[in-house]
Amino acid sequence: MADSQVAVSAATLRQPVPDRGGREFAEAWLAAMKTSAYDRLPELLHPDCVHEYPQSGERFVGIDNIRAVFENYPGGLAGQDRGTLRVAGDNERWAMAPNFTLVRTSGGGGSYTMAMRARYPDGSDWYVVSMYELVDGRQKRATIFFAQLFEAPEWRRQFSEGLPDQ
Repeated sequence: MADSQVAVSAATLRQPVPDRGGREFAEAWLAAMKTSAYDRLPELLHPDCVHEYPQSGERFVGIDNIRAVFENYPGGLAGQDRGTLRVAGDNERWAMAPNFTLVRTSGGGGSYTMAMRARYPDGSDWYVVSMYELVDGRQKRATIFFAQLFEAPEWRRQFSEGLPDQ
């Protein structure tokens, strides 16, 4: 489904839990975030799921606390234009959206890494990298890092080819 808009369907969010792998989880997660479907978090997260933000020293335990972070996000996640979500490719899937853009998902054996591009309410672009574990198709634990985009230093540019699509 090259360069076509993703249809966010109930089937995407309600795929049988034990059959959901890392990529399927990431797509269901993005679909839920795209529509602010926080009531669907129990389908995606274990009740005692833990999200850790090492850069700020925070740890959120349980669906209620994780949901509260999303619902209280400054500027709101719902205000972002998520209607431009795109998925391209067969085996590799790339999603492009102004907020929480899936760049790549990889992993296996229940452990995965997901890198997303996010636009903050102030207009700055960041990468969000999540290392997460799935148990029975639901997220049990995630360690999430936030990195603001920056220009490459002059001394290093002569050696770099640059990344595509940036």
